[in-house]
Amino acid sequence: MEEKLSGIVLGGISFSENDKILNVFTLEKGVISAKIKGVKKAGAKLKFASEPFCFAEFIFSNKGNMRTVIGASLIDSFYPVREDIIKYFCAGTVLEFIKKFYKESIVSTETFLLTVKTLEKIAYGEYNPKSALISFLVTALNLAGYALDESGRCVCKKPIVGKVFFDYRRGAFFCQNCFDGVGREINYSTYDALQKASAGELVDSANGVDNALKLLEYYLQNKAEEKLNSLTELIKICG
Repeated sequence: MEEKLSGIVLGGISFSENDKILNVFTLEKGVISAKIKGVKKAGAKLKFASEPFCFAEFIFSNKGNMRTVIGASLIDSFYPVREDIIKYFCAGTVLEFIKKFYKESIVSTETFLLTVKTLEKIAYGEYNPKSALISFLVTALNLAGYALDESGRCVCKKPIVGKVFFDYRRGAFFCQNCFDGVGREINYSTYDALQKASAGELVDSANGVDNALKLLEYYLQNKAEEKLNSLTELIKICG
């Protein structure tokens, strides 16, 4: 039996001398595993379909307990992410998030479309790719059940100005008047960058963007108990 699915290759491992087993995030079936044969040979016809970031319409053969890729039509390779180290680690963080938060066969159309849109922004966008990553992480965390309150208002429903406090346990931000001592103070530029990037607005503070990524890494590790190695490397590169 054959099936046609739209998917993005998250990564793969070597299997036998010339084959790989891929993890593919599909629109229709969520994350699936599939064997792809002969792709480690020079000039392999489907070599492109075994590479991370490959967005394609895949044709799978279903025999036994394992799918096998027997055809693929490329939609986008997001090639520019391979030419810029910042873009590469931003895009790598996106794929790693999906691998960590979406187990086999969990379908999320909204997350799939968000992933495609984010990879497009990182690869081809004219603004800071790290802003696109921040927007992705905030939205994807919400979809995965770890909502971060980036509404721009404190629990008192007023806009936050001046000092800002953040409590990862509640995923909430507080103004100076509402802060109850649980959490820590963060730079306002960090908070501002998080709000703007989440809203798709241009962020003019490079320091704010980098600090927002650090806050998200902290939140991921402490609230969701997940470490994204690509995000850690990105933060190291950016200093």
